[in-house]
Amino acid sequence: MPFEYGFYELFLIFIFWGFAGWLVECIDMRIEAGEFQNRGFLHMPFCPIYGVGMAAGSVALGSVKDSYAGLFVFGVIFCSVVEYIVGGILERLFRSKWWDYSHMRFNIKGRVCLRNAVLFGFGAIAVFRVAQPMVEGVIGGIPMETRVAITAVFSTAFVVDLAASARRAWTYRKNQEGDELRLIFKAHR
Repeated sequence: MPFEYGFYELFLIFIFWGFAGWLVECIDMRIEAGEFQNRGFLHMPFCPIYGVGMAAGSVALGSVKDSYAGLFVFGVIFCSVVEYIVGGILERLFRSKWWDYSHMRFNIKGRVCLRNAVLFGFGAIAVFRVAQPMVEGVIGGIPMETRVAITAVFSTAFVVDLAASARRAWTYRKNQEGDELRLIFKAHR
């Protein structure tokens, strides 16, 4: 029986992959930087970009999920475009880079790079061919009342955390702008 992508099912996919993405980012940074870094925008262990990408990809892919080449191309293009757009939005909103690949070869404005694009392609194959069917199996086994309850609790926590995190980022931005103005004023004395 094919998996049905209703609101609650997509939200649970969003929750699972948002946490999984945060975990992957933390492990990657532990390996790359040698220390733990919370790679998420939010306070809680969650990266919405992964959750949104997987929920959207689950619906958008359709029959492409059966093609390794299709999944690879999807992973390279879709994930890179999403990462580039989200990076640009965050830079404009908060005047701060949330990730920077400028040090990597073949990057575009430091928001995306060839290495990650290729990893996204292989990741799409692994995720959609191996992990996502298991995630869908688990979600399919959760009673509808429980799906609704999980969605209500997590969406409330997510909205509260999003508001608090945005406030923290805006405060940081204002402090940075204030520091810049003080330096300019001090330089012109």
